[in-house]
Amino acid sequence: MNKRRSKREATHGRLLTMAIVTLFLLLGNNSIVRAINESSRNLEEQQQQQQQINGVIVDANSNPIIGASVVEKGSTSNGTITDLDGKFSLKVKSGATITVSYIGYKTQGLKVTAGSMKVVLQEDSELLGEVVVIGYGTQKKENLTGAVSSVDVEKTLDNRPIADVGRSLQGAVPGLSITVPSGEVGSDLVLRIRGQIASIEGTASSNPLILLDNVEIPSISLVNPDDIESISVLKDAASSTIYGAKAALGVVLITTKKGAKTESVSVTYSDNFSWSKVAKDIDMATIDGLEYTIQAIERVGGTRAGAFWSIDRASFERSKQWVKKYGSMGPDEPMVYGRDWYVDGITKMGVRLYNAYDHMIEEWTPTQTHNLSVNGMSGKTRYNVGLGYFNQSGLLKTAKKDDFLRYNATAKISSELSKYVTLRAGFLYSQRNKRSPYASNSTTADPWLYLYRWGPLQPFGIDEDGNPLRSPASEIAAANTATRKNNYLNVNLGATLNLTKDWSLEADYTFAQNIYLQNRPGTRYSAADTWSSAIPRLDANGNQYYVNQDGAVVPQGSAEAMLAYQLPYNMYTGKGANPDHIWRSSETMQQHTYNLYSTYNLNLADAHKFKFMGGLNIVESETVYVQAQKTELLNYTNPEFGLATGTQTNDGATYWEAQAGFFGRINYAFQDKYLLEANLRYDGSSKFPTDLKWRWFPSFSAGWRASEEKFMNWAKPALSSLKFRGSWGVIGDQTVAGSLYIPQMASLNTAWLDGSTKQLYVGTPSPVDENITWQDFETLDLGMDIRLLDNELGATFDWYQRTTKNMIAEGITLPYAFGAPAPKGNYAELTTKGWEFTMDYNHRFANGLNINAMVTISDAITDITDYVEGATRGTGATTYFKGKHYGEIWGYKTEGLYQADDFEYEADGKTLKTIVVDGKTMNKLKGDNPVYQVFVQNSANFKFEPGDVKYKDLNGDKRIDNGSNTVDDPGDLSVIGNTTPRYQYGFRLGADYKGFDLSIFFQGIGKREIWGDGSLVIPGYNASDGGMAQAIAGDFWRE
Repeated sequence: MNKRRSKREATHGRLLTMAIVTLFLLLGNNSIVRAINESSRNLEEQQQQQQQINGVIVDANSNPIIGASVVEKGSTSNGTITDLDGKFSLKVKSGATITVSYIGYKTQGLKVTAGSMKVVLQEDSELLGEVVVIGYGTQKKENLTGAVSSVDVEKTLDNRPIADVGRSLQGAVPGLSITVPSGEVGSDLVLRIRGQIASIEGTASSNPLILLDNVEIPSISLVNPDDIESISVLKDAASSTIYGAKAALGVVLITTKKGAKTESVSVTYSDNFSWSKVAKDIDMATIDGLEYTIQAIERVGGTRAGAFWSIDRASFERSKQWVKKYGSMGPDEPMVYGRDWYVDGITKMGVRLYNAYDHMIEEWTPTQTHNLSVNGMSGKTRYNVGLGYFNQSGLLKTAKKDDFLRYNATAKISSELSKYVTLRAGFLYSQRNKRSPYASNSTTADPWLYLYRWGPLQPFGIDEDGNPLRSPASEIAAANTATRKNNYLNVNLGATLNLTKDWSLEADYTFAQNIYLQNRPGTRYSAADTWSSAIPRLDANGNQYYVNQDGAVVPQGSAEAMLAYQLPYNMYTGKGANPDHIWRSSETMQQHTYNLYSTYNLNLADAHKFKFMGGLNIVESETVYVQAQKTELLNYTNPEFGLATGTQTNDGATYWEAQAGFFGRINYAFQDKYLLEANLRYDGSSKFPTDLKWRWFPSFSAGWRASEEKFMNWAKPALSSLKFRGSWGVIGDQTVAGSLYIPQMASLNTAWLDGSTKQLYVGTPSPVDENITWQDFETLDLGMDIRLLDNELGATFDWYQRTTKNMIAEGITLPYAFGAPAPKGNYAELTTKGWEFTMDYNHRFANGLNINAMVTISDAITDITDYVEGATRGTGATTYFKGKHYGEIWGYKTEGLYQADDFEYEADGKTLKTIVVDGKTMNKLKGDNPVYQVFVQNSANFKFEPGDVKYKDLNGDKRIDNGSNTVDDPGDLSVIGNTTPRYQYGFRLGADYKGFDLSIFFQGIGKREIWGDGSLVIPGYNASDGGMAQAIAGDFWRE
């Protein structure tokens, strides 16, 4: 029933989308219908007097232009495109005019002539990216004074098998860090502009503002890359101040396609099929890991290790023989008693070695993308309609569903009613659906953890009767499919009033709604329980079987005969326990955005050029959240609230917020050489109390086009352009929680009084610093842009400093008698310094071959430049103080391993002597005053011996310890690394020739240190039964 309902839902969703698009076209594009009718009426007249024209279209270097559009003016149906040699042929009305256009070149209109026509198209600097989209407008790139990166959409997005726009931007924009938080398909990305953190306040956001056609969107993943016309990244305060407090940490500004610029109709379909493979499988230890385990347990005096499956010296020897005989077995081979395991007393002993990767991971997973678009212009009406479908499969081999789907539908229409008035409308619909097995509601013990939690003895697959063995793979196979669905709708209405040729007024209203639905249908698991004790394996008469070490049934008394056992098959999920429940949630966000702004251009004698812009921006949003859960399912394959009998819990909340801003910008250019820009925004946010609600935020920038100076003529023509620029600005931060400014008392239920009856109680009000105010981000940027060799080679460099002033931090520790934690206030300051560099090259040879390349690299470091007086100068990652480098990792430095010669021995020459040091019994080291690692020897049955790690005594006190664990007294701790990603880079190399293109792209991070945790990186971690990397198990001390 669920499957049928899911199919109906998907079908209805697609039909609804198609219906909306069709209705939009029918209602909005009546000019197209008129054009088609006119074309039909004039068909007879056109057929009566036509002429055949032929020609070739080339660029300024006489290279043929492939795919150029040739359309008879006044007709939307009579046209063609040029072939591989740039040639075209078309029948037109005698004396007609043709329109020739191609992306990146100026459109030309020409009267037809007899004989062959040769059309030379000139490059259009605006279409080649020389005009950059900025806040509420556009600006020539040569006149930019702020730090703005414009993305080459064609090279960055087109024809790449990417899941979303964000992934395509990795490495393409210097200073923009994009992190994929997990390998799960459909996971939202983490975006950062210029540094990894902007505030240590936990409720503050370090995310940039993401705008789609000047409207904030909840995720960059919802946008179909095929719908995008341009992407600009605003990185400094001078560029982003115009958007106010939400843009404090930069802006990713996306504009969508809006229709053709010439009379034409273009229908485009594209698809992409690709397959992905795990880039690098972790090489897990097998027999070497068992040897590590057995030696680890024996060195502390034990003989047997393991939790559910044990190992001792005898079973280890059998495992070695198993490997020698079988090598490995496929995932479909059943687990056989005697051959793969046996029982010693009541303990299950493992013999066979398993590889969880083979059972859980799908090696090759497909991805497909389909896009259909209709783009055109009829008369004064421009339109663009797009449909998109994306499907990416995940890695879980046994899951019923593990994929990510996205459906997109967009429509844009604008009509010039007169030279004064243009109306526009549009909508965007995006559905993102992540489907995955709901194996557990735990975030710390999910199947991905258990992929490598246990060692190679933990069984996977099936038993001798074909029953699934309890494992992450079996639970994924049995789990029902959970869904996380986002339905986003955006409807826009707008108008442009051209009051004069230099003065325009823009007005837009956008309604947006995002509905986030989560469904977690649980179940109860049944399997051959690998976590339980074994039971006798009986024949039909109730007698226990005997088997040999190959698992074959043998008579009692035979050589190697042993009593046979099996695993009990049962339902091991307790009634009402995780995941025996049905859980659903719904979050509906509705947002209203109003934009009104006016632009006026003033040119005085071509020497003084002014551009004035002022406007208003209002954003209101409301979010309603509800969730419910009910335990004890009756139907494990079709979980429903009506088919559950246990405890039901519910929760919900409503959130509302609003922002308003009045903004203005003035641009001034003197002789197109000296450039000035000033921005001012008066911003208000509902998150703050009345006296803090409104703030002014200014920014300024300036530029000098040195290449336009007469004294630079010596560098021409090699030097095409050289510009120096600088900017400064301040933006406030409104992403923090309102509870920082307004005292709140939480109300909860507790059974503390009698242990059973729940009573309502209200908590202590949160204290608020009466002087608390906004956090401010102040940015200074200095940059240089240079282009050489007729603009073929270019480079951009920026140095910047961003300071978080009035940063919110915890105050000094108060006595427990105060009854509440210390209030937070504007006690700290954080500074990020960094640089960015980009170089690009583009050249087309005389034979038509084009080559292009781009390199980006950036770096940033962050320091705490001020902090509350008296704060503990601790060495922990979340302890802050003035002078701390953000991301510091404190630890002990090593100086190799203890050698046998480092210790003293008893008379037999084998037994280590012991000594009591600071109350602990330790193996005695040689020397008069050796360094003892007393503090880090923290286990009763463990003593340092040959083969163990030896740490450096940095403070010279002959003891290894952490002192008071502070910067002033760190003991032997020191800074051994930093988690901040350094030297982010991207490299793209491409070529195209007569319609064929090739591109290669690399991106990554040059340096980053992390504090690894877990058995995959720390030797000895869960050594008794945990999985470990072969890099550890294959190279350990065996003496």
